Amino acid sequence: MAAAKKSAKKKDEGAPAWIITFADLMSLLLTFFVLLLSFSVMEIDKFKKIAGAMSDAFGMQSRERKAGVIELEGTAIATANKHVIPVPDPKEITSTEIRPDIDDVEAGEDKPTPAVEPDEEAEKAKRTFNDLQTVMASEIASDVMDIVRAGNTTVVRFPDKVSFPSGSGEFKGAFVPILSKFLKVLEETDGQILISGHTDDIPITTEIYRSNWDLSASRASTVAHYILKHTTIEPSRLTVQGYADSRPLAPNTSEENRARNRRVEITIQSRKKDP
Repeated sequence: MAAAKKSAKKKDEGAPAWIITFADLMSLLLTFFVLLLSFSVMEIDKFKKIAGAMSDAFGMQSRERKAGVIELEGTAIATANKHVIPVPDPKEITSTEIRPDIDDVEAGEDKPTPAVEPDEEAEKAKRTFNDLQTVMASEIASDVMDIVRAGNTTVVRFPDKVSFPSGSGEFKGAFVPILSKFLKVLEETDGQILISGHTDDIPITTEIYRSNWDLSASRASTVAHYILKHTTIEPSRLTVQGYADSRPLAPNTSEENRARNRRVEITIQSRKKDP
């Protein structure tokens, strides 16, 4: 009898058997949550690289006037007025709702440029965009021009099917009334105006134009001279650039895409008037 009680007392000593299973469960849970935590840790360097690539793909790019082939009112780029004009990449402007941050910076001066409210610039661009849509409604509907807006920048595109004959830097007759109608709105704007010519990737060599660079720059220059002759817009507001086939809207893999890439663009950057 005494031996049986002693045996029962020995069995009661120590932790119960279920505690071993419970401890195993806690260990597994701890390991599981540590594993989840390790998955949630972000590699900062890799994240910065990815973020930078995405920013380049979807953001705005600032282009300086000296990047162009031709500058108006100057014999040398170094002596021309230097303005940094935000130029949306053609592939990235697909909607009027894109609103990237765009700064209008005047280079070469120690004196900082007075701050301008972004909302005021964007409101001017919106007003310009709406005016163009109203005035040029029939031309937009006929696909002889296209208008897009990004932040405080408005881009107007004229395809070469209506603006210039193939391989020529002179207007088609039908383009003059369209451009004149557009200039009535353009003359009411302020800020910088960038006129850029674009071609497809088919090389050209003629007695007048050595390459697509010359052709695209010549077409942009023709538009600029027409603006100066028929409006009161100051020459200091204009910049002329020729991009050849370096900035296509679509890959040059079909005749339809090439026709879309052959164009003249007029970029209007709204800016607060100087006091």
